[in-house]
Amino acid sequence: MTAAVSLCPHIALGRHRRARADRPGAGTIPPGSHGDKPDRYLLGITRAYRTRFIAEHGFTVYLPAPFKTVHTYPYGPDGRLRPATDTR
Repeated sequence: MTAAVSLCPHIALGRHRRARADRPGAGTIPPGSHGDKPDRYLLGITRAYRTRFIAEHGFTVYLPAPFKTVHTYPYGPDGRLRPATDTR
């Protein structure tokens, strides 16, 4: 996640759109998801997690233990994601 907030254009830039579904490597939006972007991202640091494979949809979900630390990344006035100074 730390690398994604600066390297992934879709995450790092507030107005960046997802690649069209017909483009190679564009991926798909999982069932139950939507294409809307949040106004900020949270990075929760944990020491453990469980996984569960959802066979009917063909993907795995990660179920984290309680977070030890949470970092917030809001979009600034320039539309770029920036780390907030408040960490809990």
